[in-house]
Amino acid sequence: MSSRSAVGANAPGVLRFWNDEQGGLHLVLFALLGVAAASFLWVVAWNWLLHGHSLSRAKPLLDHAVRAASLQLDPGEAALGRLVWDEAAGRDHFLRYLRLNFKLNGDLTPQPGSPLESAPVVHRLEFVTHSTYPYELVRSVTVREGGNLQTTRNVRVTIYGPSVVAVVELERSLLGLGRKEPIVLSSVASVRFR
Repeated sequence: MSSRSAVGANAPGVLRFWNDEQGGLHLVLFALLGVAAASFLWVVAWNWLLHGHSLSRAKPLLDHAVRAASLQLDPGEAALGRLVWDEAAGRDHFLRYLRLNFKLNGDLTPQPGSPLESAPVVHRLEFVTHSTYPYELVRSVTVREGGNLQTTRNVRVTIYGPSVVAVVELERSLLGLGRKEPIVLSSVASVRFR
């Protein structure tokens, strides 16, 4: 009996498998394929978790900014019992609180310590009323406009009275892909206290 076969017969599982030379290369390739698939799934799962974290962190900050905008009613109209949103004051308050909440400069670029990686894009800030409530409002926004990654996203929100609606786009880097993913957030704030 050769020394090679003696080592192969008495060696533990891995060494015996390595010295067997009967289909060993196929098994190694399948193992490498499994490792590659597991790594891909890990990257996808991690990106999904980061996306959820970004949403849960940014949504309350956006809600506060929209609420500040919704409080800006025309005082003369309010004295007559009519709800008329002061668009200029509402937009100013919205941008002010957006900058404060997200730690942004005057041009909306992130400061150190900001939860954002790039400047947010405000697609819509509008006052919405309807003849009956609840009302489902549908808006379409185009992200990455003008590029080869241009996408249209539909936003659906339900309003229960005269409200201010904002649609904002944020970007987050994707782990392992070398690009950024747009996140479209919507927020609604009623101008009436309930």
